[in-house]
This record gives sequence, structure tokens and C-alpha cells, in this order.
Amino acid sequence: MSPDRFHGAIDALVSRVETAAGLLSGGALLVTMLLVSVDALMRYVLGSPIVFAHYVTENYMLPAMVLPALAWSYRTGGSIQIEALLLALPDWLGRLIHRLGLTVACLYMGRLTWLGWIKFQSVLIDGEVDMGVVDWPKSWSWVWVPLGCGLLCIRLALDALAPAPEDDEPEDDRAAGQKAETEEAPTP
Repeated sequence: MSPDRFHGAIDALVSRVETAAGLLSGGALLVTMLLVSVDALMRYVLGSPIVFAHYVTENYMLPAMVLPALAWSYRTGGSIQIEALLLALPDWLGRLIHRLGLTVACLYMGRLTWLGWIKFQSVLIDGEVDMGVVDWPKSWSWVWVPLGCGLLCIRLALDALAPAPEDDEPEDDRAAGQKAETEEAPTP
């Protein structure tokens, strides 16, 4: 199997996992919307709010909405990317800087994944809970950090290691072709 096909196969597999994680985040958003709506109805219509709604929304649903969808959002172009400087550079230099940026971001997300995993293990093993009307285990709030950041780390590594795009014609030939097209264009 060629490196291009191997990368493509891994990319397809990771894309499926990212899509599933994005759907999970969407499900968490739907559950949060329903929970908040029912809480508001019960609070103002019946005068009896759902006691745990704010806590669950803030500590469980919000991380579940945001973190699993990080890689899917990046892959589908949902992140802000300022490319004005890269577009002004020669193609080879712009690609090099882009790959370096992806590598640094991958290292950063890898560190966040590792630290999130350590924290998740700590609260899981220690059995930490937030005591209140219901004793809520903290581990289920922290589990999304290593999962979401780890998936984004994998996506960034895949993009940094992606095969270079094949150009059909060198940059000088493209510029000459554009010049010829503008000269041949009829003037009104």
C-alpha cells in the first residue's frame, strides 16, 4: 500500500470517528436544549424548577457539546484561519509554514490531551464528587477533555503529515497562462 493510500485510509477512518463525535455533541446540544426548556416551563408555569438543571448543563452537557466536536469542526472548516500572509508567500514556503503551524498545534493539543487524561484518571480513581442534592461524579465531566483534544490532535497530525498536493504545472507556467488569458480577452 502506497503512503498516499495509507494516509487516505487512516483519514477516512478518523473522519468517521470525528463525524460520530460531532453527532454526539449535537445530541448533547439537543438534550441541553430540552433540559433548559423543561426547567424554564416548570419554573415559571408550575413554580417548581428542576433542581439539578443548571449544574448538569454547566458541568456535563457544555463539555459534551464542545469538546467531542473540535476535530469535526476543524475538518469541516469551522475554525478561523487567517491565511493572508501565507497566500502572499511562494507556494512551497506557505505550505511549509502551514505544516509547521499544524505540528505546533498538534503538540499543544497532545499536551492538553495528556493533562486532561491525568486529571480524568485522578478524579475517577479518587471517586471525586460534587455534593449537593445529588452527588455528581466529576469524572464524567472530565472525560470529554482527553477524548475531544485527543481526536483533534490526531486530525492535526494527519493534516501535518498529509501528502503534498500535486501541481499539474509549475508556478511560472501558471502565471504565463494567466497572462496569455488576459491578453486574449476582448475589450469592450
